[in-house]
Amino acid sequence: MYTRLVHRGLSQAEVEVLFNLLNERFEVIEEMRRDEQQEEEEGIENWDDDVGNLAGMEKDDNDSSSSKKKKSMILISMLSIDLPIQYDMNFVKNIGFERWEVLKEIIKNIKWRRGRGRLAFRLRFLGSPTIVFSIVHGNSKVFNKAIEGIEYVVDTVLFRSLPDAEEVRFVFSSEEMRWYPRSAYLDGKEYRYVEGVWSIT
Repeated sequence: MYTRLVHRGLSQAEVEVLFNLLNERFEVIEEMRRDEQQEEEEGIENWDDDVGNLAGMEKDDNDSSSSKKKKSMILISMLSIDLPIQYDMNFVKNIGFERWEVLKEIIKNIKWRRGRGRLAFRLRFLGSPTIVFSIVHGNSKVFNKAIEGIEYVVDTVLFRSLPDAEEVRFVFSSEEMRWYPRSAYLDGKEYRYVEGVWSIT
């Protein structure tokens, strides 16, 4: 089983710690991104930043104040981890409880080292369906809360997933401090989760 570790702007020591930890359980394929063009290929522009109140409304992509805010916040680093396991009640056991706790601390420490600069982080569970958690944020408290909350979404993911979806993506609401399903993909079509309902885009 292979784990894909993709990064940009991480120190060699940070990469080695992540690699060694993941390599205890999986065979790791590491990729380093070097420029913004490769970031676009990785799709970071779609990793939602501070999504606000997803329970009540969609984010307005045309909001000029939101755009200015984003431009004023520097994306320091990017980290993406693909885990070849199912996201279910046993995922922590499959990774290893101590290993999962250490992984969370490493990720939070990477964010802490960037200060107020934004860290783009994505964690993908390559099961059926693929479950994706992504956050791009500059506030360490919000970021840490998101990382700690990943394991608790498992209690509700089956109830909020689109039936037969191939992939479901979750983003973090800093207003409600919780993960929400944002989009799902089925038969080449994208669905959006708005006010508790899946609708095709």
